[in-house]
Amino acid sequence: MLIDARSLPSGTTRRADVCVIGGGAAGITIALELAGSGLEVLLLESGGEVEEPDTRDLAAGESIGRPATTLDSPVRLDQMRLRYLGGTTNHWAGFCRPLSPIDFEVRDHLAVSGWPIGPADLEPFLARAAEWVRISDENFDVATWEERLGLATPKLDSAAIDTFTYQLTFPTKFGELYRRDLLDADDVTVVLHANVVNLATADGRRVDGLDVRTLTGTALRVEATAYVLAAGGIENARLLLASTDADPAGLGNGNDLVGRHFTEHLQVYAGFGVLDVDPSELVGYNGGDVTITAGRHAGSVHGAKFALGLTDEHLREAKTTGMEIQILPSSFPAGAPVQEEGATMADVAALLGHTGAMPASSVYLQGLAEQELDPESRVLLGSATDALGMRRVQLDWRYSARDRERALDGYRIAAEAFGAAGLGRLQLVPGGIHADALADLVPGEWVSAYSSTPSEIDLENFVIGMGFHHMCTTRMAADPSEGVVDADCRMHEVDNLWVGGSSVFATGGVATPTYSIVALAVRLADHLTTVLR
Repeated sequence: MLIDARSLPSGTTRRADVCVIGGGAAGITIALELAGSGLEVLLLESGGEVEEPDTRDLAAGESIGRPATTLDSPVRLDQMRLRYLGGTTNHWAGFCRPLSPIDFEVRDHLAVSGWPIGPADLEPFLARAAEWVRISDENFDVATWEERLGLATPKLDSAAIDTFTYQLTFPTKFGELYRRDLLDADDVTVVLHANVVNLATADGRRVDGLDVRTLTGTALRVEATAYVLAAGGIENARLLLASTDADPAGLGNGNDLVGRHFTEHLQVYAGFGVLDVDPSELVGYNGGDVTITAGRHAGSVHGAKFALGLTDEHLREAKTTGMEIQILPSSFPAGAPVQEEGATMADVAALLGHTGAMPASSVYLQGLAEQELDPESRVLLGSATDALGMRRVQLDWRYSARDRERALDGYRIAAEAFGAAGLGRLQLVPGGIHADALADLVPGEWVSAYSSTPSEIDLENFVIGMGFHHMCTTRMAADPSEGVVDADCRMHEVDNLWVGGSSVFATGGVATPTYSIVALAVRLADHLTTVLR
């Protein structure tokens, strides 16, 4: 059932066994996993079914740390966070890959690392997660996907860098995809335009109820046995910090950890390459399509592709952090692209030492790098308030010079691997890449869309973009002195409050987070069913 909070009389109290705050990937998965369990579920969504300007404004805030950007463009907090049914799946690019084993390990060379669970604790939930995100299955083995796609990639003889698989789910907006399921579930009620402004508590140990407001002035109360906060990596921290009934520092924040350790995937725009490899041998980096053969989405088509990443073995030996590199190949355009200034592709080709024919292929490189956790990188509350009277977010995002160095080291290792294999050469120009002609992109000619200006290379201050992956602000840890939630995603300090989404990640790793968010949501739904029964 879907209802609009604006249609309810002010002063209404709604009750349920489980109340889920936030209708994104985590919230919708938890609600639908609980459907049919015998538990009454209430799912509260801040927005409606489409984006609305006044609700979007509630997500606005101030960046007071590192600038939030994508390549040449600044990004506002209300652009990266979406407040309507489906949440940020409404602009999700659909990349799916599980966390790596090393992401769960304690790494002595990092100031903060290690999960209280391991890969085996998530493994039983990966198949169901694959179905919710609409991909074939939980198998990401490269050889399997080379066979399924009929595509391969050049092999690099390197212990430091290897090929891995992404499954790509084509626009999979959870609000649209699962609207009918939500409507048909007799024991799930979705309340739209329901903005939680306070998690009410008398003693700080239990949530007694939720104060809910609409932008039209309706005031509601929601009471439940169990509450799940699944409003996103920034908003989860904001709501806890804003709930000050028992403590001015916020709910569950006795150790001053709520909002800390904010981490992102560092989007690093690296450079170009020229390869002595026919474009047909690089198609695996662009990927192909497959049809799902079983489950609720049987018959749907999704994609898969290959990318490069640093191996777990290398991360352990070199005491470094994760790095993945997307390779976007194309044929080498005859006589193009041409730039008035800076390095042309012909200049890059000279790195190969060719005196005859031009190399067969060109590639554009873009990577995501893992960020080391820093407690001073955090979500705070500012003094400005929104239309509901809530204090707006201040995001103090921080990353270090060492994070930059590790990202560049990852690219260097990739370049050396290509050279050692005799495949070609890479030109790394961090700080010297601009998206000049994306609007006029010629299919298959990525290099035509970007310019490379070596004179602007800046190894200390090159642009780092955001992946829109907000993680670790309520991080999972066995000890409450190190994290906000326990291994079951329950708040250490609040008996009936659980947290869903990437805010519970104990480290960010380098894999895109949505698949793991959904796997954790499935696991949490099973846990709640057991506990509440």
